[in-house]
Formats: sequence, C-alpha cells, structure tokens
Amino acid sequence: MKAAIIPTVHSIVYHGISAAPGPAAFTVELLARSPYSARDDAQRASFGIALERQRGVHAIGTDRREDFDTWVGTMSFTPPGLDVFSESATGGEYLVVRWDASRADAGQPATRPQRTAPPALLLQALALRGLLVRQAPPGQVEALVQAFLAGLDAVHAAPASAQALAALRPLYARVLERIDDEIGHPDEDLSLAALSARVQHTPLVFLRHFKQLTGMTPHAYVNERRLQRARHLLHAPHGTLADVAATAGYASQSHMGTALLKALGLTPSAYRRGSR
Repeated sequence: MKAAIIPTVHSIVYHGISAAPGPAAFTVELLARSPYSARDDAQRASFGIALERQRGVHAIGTDRREDFDTWVGTMSFTPPGLDVFSESATGGEYLVVRWDASRADAGQPATRPQRTAPPALLLQALALRGLLVRQAPPGQVEALVQAFLAGLDAVHAAPASAQALAALRPLYARVLERIDDEIGHPDEDLSLAALSARVQHTPLVFLRHFKQLTGMTPHAYVNERRLQRARHLLHAPHGTLADVAATAGYASQSHMGTALLKALGLTPSAYRRGSR
C-alpha cells in the first residue's frame, strides 16, 4: 500500500491505495471547523459523517439552494454523478472517505441519503479521527477505513420513527444549544437528570431520543463538545494549558490531558505542537 498524510492547519488529508476488499484507491479527509463553499467531485463516491453540528445552505442534484442543519452523528452517502454544492459560514468537523467511481456500487439511486449513524459506527469515525490527528501508521488507518466503509449499508436503511424524530429536533436543538452555552462551566449541571428535566421528559425517554438524534449519549456528547472546544483553543498560540482547560470546562489541566490522550492519543502539548 502507498499512502501519504498531509497535515494542514485546518484539515488532514490521507491518500491510500489498498489491497483489501473495497475501494482500491481512496482519500480520507478530516475537515476542520472553518467557513467553506465547495462542490463535491461528481466523479467520485463519498461516505461522510458529521463530528460537529454545522449549518449552512446546500444544493443536491439541483440549482435550488436549501438551508441545512446537520447534527453530530449524521452520516451521508453521495453516489457518483450526483452534483452536490454546500456552503457554511462556520463549518464543522467532518470525516469523509472518497473513492473512485469505477469501484462504487452499481445501481445506486441518484439521491444523497442521510441518517443518524449507529453508535458503533460513530465510534469508529471518532477512532479514525484519532488515527489521522496523530498520524498513525498507514496500515492502522487503512484497516479502520475498511471497517468504517463496512457500515455504508446503514445509511440506506429506513430510520425508525423518522417523522417522530424530526418532530423532536426543535425541542432537542435547544438542549444542544444549552450544552454549548454552558460547556465552559464545569460547575453547571449537565447531567442526564438536568437535561431531561429541561424538556420535561423522563431520563430514560430523553436518553433514547438523544441517542436516536445524535448517535451519542448525552454524557458522551458533553465530553465531545468539551474536546472540540479544547482543540480549537489549542490551535491558538496564546493561552496556557491551564487556561485552555478552564475555558473548555474541564475541572483541571490533568482532566483535559486525560480526555485528549483517550480521544486522540496525544497530550495537549503534543497536540498544540502538531497544530502549528
């Protein structure tokens, strides 16, 4: 296998050629949170998953632009030949695998299905992010790419209670916004009991709905938002690690270090050096 990892300030791009079953040549992109206006390569197929919520406008197979609000855990498949334009003033971290159209599944409909990823698939995406960020050996990246693409069938499965879940989105959007507003304060109560009371649901009902909408438990989502905030702050050259930890809502600098090491395999100092 031949591969190259190209790290930049904003994104990481990995090019690989695999001898394993699946795409012979593929590209993995970890797109960072930044404004963008882009059009997909219609000659390639792609399978992506949102690791941060992002909002903007897109046009799929048409010139008509529509607003979108993509939540964490949303996966989408774009078949070759489908023209997709997307634009966002803020962007959001997004993991996408692209491969040559000649190896794409034949007979796929010219649509772009989107679903909330099963929790196990979202965990694979987060693990793949960690490999890319720490520039792991190509063999490790390739193996996880193949495992990630094995979950492609899930995007075509009909979601359970799709209409009911769509009706819940405005209510749970306020929960996501509350988490983002209060994530920087470790003394704020973001427990399952507190969040479920916010929408007047029982904890068990809230937990089920939250996982169906984001692919994560509320606790995992809070941890991920803190991690995202810490990573964003670590890209800046100023601010001590203790300041970053406090602003991101961690109880201590060591607490932040443990979280980054678990998610990315890097200490905060190593992550900051790599981001430069």
